[in-house]
Amino acid sequence: MNDKKILTREVLKVIAVSGILIGSAFLPTLPMAAGAVIKAWKDINKKDLGRIIKRLEKQEMIFMEERADGKMAIQITDKGRKRLLEYDFENIELKTKRRDGKWRLVIFDIPEDKKNARDVFRRKLLQLDFIRLQDSVFASAYPCKAEVDFLCHFLGISDFVTLVSLNKIERGEQLIWKKYRDFGDN
Repeated sequence: MNDKKILTREVLKVIAVSGILIGSAFLPTLPMAAGAVIKAWKDINKKDLGRIIKRLEKQEMIFMEERADGKMAIQITDKGRKRLLEYDFENIELKTKRRDGKWRLVIFDIPEDKKNARDVFRRKLLQLDFIRLQDSVFASAYPCKAEVDFLCHFLGISDFVTLVSLNKIERGEQLIWKKYRDFGDN
């Protein structure tokens, strides 16, 4: 048997995107039925899936209800959606590291009463391989709008952050590229 390990994050994502609908006859064997319904889970450890689903229900991240047609529906709750955002926040990466010839500058002036969010934002930008030009100005050679928007929304700082797309940085572009090469991006 070649059972793959499944992560709670993966279970939540599948439930969030599509929910799961299972015939109530499968209720005693819910993990096996859920695994059969979702192809991506065909080789997973069914016991792990069962434990994860039970834990998610106990933590109120999903809810299960029997529908009028006798089928069992599993859906994500608001608490589960929030946890998914946290997973995404912790593991955020740029979707592409393919240069399109533009520079992105992230410029921000986040007030002191949001100092923690500001510090986290700076750390996340560095994690995404942005180059720090000044305390509140970061540059990236890669498309990053979706990631910056997500971070701003998650941290509640959208009103204080500007994303600028430029064709050229007149002074210092070679220095910035040198920093990228030092990171191993070339």
